[in-house]
Amino acid sequence: MLLRSSPPVNMPRMRRKWRVKAMILLALAAAYGSIMWYMTHYKPPMEKVVIPVEVVPQKPKADTAPLPVPPIELAPAPQVPDMAPPQLVIKKRH
Repeated sequence: MLLRSSPPVNMPRMRRKWRVKAMILLALAAAYGSIMWYMTHYKPPMEKVVIPVEVVPQKPKADTAPLPVPPIELAPAPQVPDMAPPQLVIKKRH
């Protein structure tokens, strides 16, 4: 008698409000699941892009030697003034 096709007579029934809430929640969960499945499995169709290209033959370059670069003379660095280090004051905590 463990397997019955109907619940026992003394089993409490679910209230109508809770049944409606459970059905709405299941419908929302199914809609959300189907949207997520669609978004993860949908592959948009590849679009054909036509880029107009004009092929131009390369012109032969004249044999020119690079111009000589004059040497750069650097100015001497300015002198750094000699300064005495600041006085070090150590305060003791009491």
